[in-house]
Amino acid sequence: MDQQNVFDPFLAWKDMYDKTESYWGKVIGENMNREEFSQWMGKVLNMNLQYQQVVNETTTRYFGQLNIPSKDDISNVASLVVNVEEKVEELEDRFDVLEDATSANANLKKEFTKLKSDVKSVEKKVDRVLTLLENQEKLQIKLQEQLQAQLQEQIREYSQQLQAQLEDLQEQSEAAVSSEPVNK
Repeated sequence: MDQQNVFDPFLAWKDMYDKTESYWGKVIGENMNREEFSQWMGKVLNMNLQYQQVVNETTTRYFGQLNIPSKDDISNVASLVVNVEEKVEELEDRFDVLEDATSANANLKKEFTKLKSDVKSVEKKVDRVLTLLENQEKLQIKLQEQLQAQLQEQIREYSQQLQAQLEDLQEQSEAAVSSEPVNK
């Protein structure tokens, strides 16, 4: 079969479309360029705008009576939520700073407690040292007294011995003097 003899509906449709499209394009283009079309289009847009305003007002009133929030209500709530989130973040930051300060205070408190215990330990040691020094001082005084007593006793004994020896020497010297002839 010959391909030229076969009827192609799509080709016929495309051909018809091209011819009508160019004709209707010219007709519509001419009408759109006229002043009346612009005025008519302006009126249609105004009517559309008025219709949209009426629908918006009606739905706003209707939703208001049903206690359903409007766009404005939702945007107000959204801005309030954003403000609350910012405040929560600010509070979190403050809590972080406070927590850091608290942990620093806890560390300082631990160090202070350690210092207090160290000071108490040092005080106890100083008290022991003072007690030992006092005991040593008492012992020194006691030893000094004992030493003085012993020295005084020894001095007394030596003194008595020396006195006895002196008396013996005096007796011997008197005896020697009395036994010697007198040479004059």
